[in-house]
Amino acid sequence: MLQTLSKCAAWLLAGLIVLTLAAPAQAVDITFAGNVSYRERITLPPDAELVISLVSLPGQHRVVSAQAALGKTNSPFQFSLAVRSSVLADAGSYGLVAEIWSGGYAIFSNARPVPVDPLLPSGILIPVEHRAPPPHDAPEQVLLPVEAPNPLLDTAWTVTSIGGEPILPQTNVTLSIADDFRAGGSGGCNSYFSEAEFAAPPLTFSPIASTRMACDPAIMAQEARFFAALEATAGYDLSGDALQLVDAAGVALVGLVRQP
Repeated sequence: MLQTLSKCAAWLLAGLIVLTLAAPAQAVDITFAGNVSYRERITLPPDAELVISLVSLPGQHRVVSAQAALGKTNSPFQFSLAVRSSVLADAGSYGLVAEIWSGGYAIFSNARPVPVDPLLPSGILIPVEHRAPPPHDAPEQVLLPVEAPNPLLDTAWTVTSIGGEPILPQTNVTLSIADDFRAGGSGGCNSYFSEAEFAAPPLTFSPIASTRMACDPAIMAQEARFFAALEATAGYDLSGDALQLVDAAGVALVGLVRQP
């Protein structure tokens, strides 16, 4: 059984399909991988896209999905769907659905989800069958959306102000949030660690843990204000390379700029 690693909402836990390429492993907990194939001797149209969805069973509620253009590749199609274990419920059952879309319609799909085991996520074969085109007067289907990447993840930020006051010139205060939502950086004296949560409210941080080095009293006081600001964060405003962490009332707590 998998233990839930995060409370983050499922919309932030988007997967990634890669065709004939390896999926990045450092940002995920589980990667379902295998092949999608069909028997028909059919050449796919140029706009064909492969959509892989992880669904819960037996209800077939979509947990996460991703899509990628197929280009000139031929069946079988390699896929890799990266999923964080925090989106998988304990003792839950899951399956994979593969669809090939073209012209706004799924032209291939598997009739039933292929059951998968998070403990054995590789070597999965998903056979799909050709589907007849819908009548001309049928409403157009909508391709499943893929969540856009969160712009705060996997980015290093330098703190420029705390509570509206510029940071001390001799200090370097930083923040970064990894793809698995682990947050941390330098408080100016000590290294610190936390976990970001993008849910409701839009951004919060778990209680700060840090090393216990002693520095100049002014630097220590600034660091304490920074840690308190992180724990009071309830949202953020992002404009280009400038980021502000705000409290529940929208008041700016920390100003940051994106590091090159």
